[in-house]
Amino acid sequence: MNEQLKDFFFDEIDRGRLVFEDFPEYNDLFRQSTALFPDGDLPEPVFNLLEAANCISFAHGLKLGLGLREWAAL
Repeated sequence: MNEQLKDFFFDEIDRGRLVFEDFPEYNDLFRQSTALFPDGDLPEPVFNLLEAANCISFAHGLKLGLGLREWAAL
C-alpha cells in the first residue's frame, strides 16, 4: 500500500477520528478472532492480516469518498 496513504490511515487513528471499536460488528468479529488464541496474543501474521485489511478498507473508503465528491461537483 502507498506509504503516504498508510501514514494518513495511522494519523486518523492517532487523532481519534477513525475508531474501529466504535463499530459493534468490528468488536464482535475481533472478539471471535482473538478467541481463537486463548493466550491472548494474536500471532504476528494474523495481526498483520487484520491491520492490512483495515488499511485496505480505509483506502477503498477514501477513494470512494473522493470519487463521490468529484461526481457530486459535476
